[in-house]
Amino acid sequence: MTAARAAEIVEEVAGRLADPAQVAKLANAVAWHPMSLNEGCLGVALLHSELGRREEAQAFLAAAAQARPGRHGLVDGLPALLFAARAAASRPGDHGGLLSRAEPAVRALIKQRVEAETTSRAVRFAAYDVIEGLSGLGRLALAYGDTEPISYLIALTEPITVDGRPVPGWLVPHACVRGEPNGDGHFNLGLAHGIPGPLALLALAYREGYRLPGHERAIERIVTWLLGWADGWSWPPAVTLRQELDGAVPQAPPIRPAWCSGAGGVARALFLAGDALGRPEWRQAAVRALRAALARPWDTWGMVDASLCHGWAGMLHITSRVARESGDTALLEAADGLARRVVDAFRPQAPFGFDYAATDGAEAPLDRVGLLEGAAGIALALHCHAGGEPPSTGWDAALLLN
Repeated sequence: MTAARAAEIVEEVAGRLADPAQVAKLANAVAWHPMSLNEGCLGVALLHSELGRREEAQAFLAAAAQARPGRHGLVDGLPALLFAARAAASRPGDHGGLLSRAEPAVRALIKQRVEAETTSRAVRFAAYDVIEGLSGLGRLALAYGDTEPISYLIALTEPITVDGRPVPGWLVPHACVRGEPNGDGHFNLGLAHGIPGPLALLALAYREGYRLPGHERAIERIVTWLLGWADGWSWPPAVTLRQELDGAVPQAPPIRPAWCSGAGGVARALFLAGDALGRPEWRQAAVRALRAALARPWDTWGMVDASLCHGWAGMLHITSRVARESGDTALLEAADGLARRVVDAFRPQAPFGFDYAATDGAEAPLDRVGLLEGAAGIALALHCHAGGEPPSTGWDAALLLN
């Protein structure tokens, strides 16, 4: 029953997202940018590509290609356009003109980013993360055999010395949240902005046959560090430099399990690492982490919407993928329950079928359409779970989930 209803909702959302001009009109102008996976035409193009709606996908790609990029990361700008065009290319020659123009430009851009970050004195989120940095860009680069981002991330795992003691090289000097005091720096544990992102990319590259000097050691360093900070199979969003030096686990209730931070994203990265290096204990740790998160009362998770980034759809997609790849029946049953939560969040009166709710009290538009925080991403997660198959377009590679 849930699968049938999910399929109906997916078709309803896709129908509401059929016309680029109408979608742009209804989307909030503050958040909307055509050349974006997160809140623009490209996330919608991914949905239509996955559903085999070629004309609609082409229309949204064309609308995006006419825009001027705001910034360049896997989810924005030319790299996002290239990712969506590759996902939409289901036949030989599809989008050949667009791909021939975008590919060399994006490859050159990624190489420039690697050079710039390698010579930078300080590590920032935007240097290595999935959203703007070389973990996200590196996933795209692998399609062309370009391994410069992998080399950068391997080097990032080399310890640095602080106060005469070694600490992980991915220490960032700025605060977790913009506007907060910087302190002495911190280590981020979220998949969106933290070290699980590089771990996922290193694992995926290794699994695809790329074996660079120090590759295995880098993966092992990250996994060992993450497992060392597990607190009852949950992870804090960040560890301060002082906590790292003191070995003090932050004392706080478990945070919301999600893709962007918490047990969802960390577990998927651990699972990919275990799969890549043939370490069943890491895969088992990932399954245990998801089981522990799912064993907590779901109404206490603090979910505020159904989005992929920090809502029900993200946990649905992660749980469903790990369940099917591990054969864990308890996770598969839980995924069915998560799908029901997403289905229940559908609101026919909302322009795109789902409302967005900002976290931490921030103001944000309710009606969003993109991949990470909008209706297109929610529909993609529902479609894949209901169909029981991994994405045919590989759209979740944009989240470093495969």
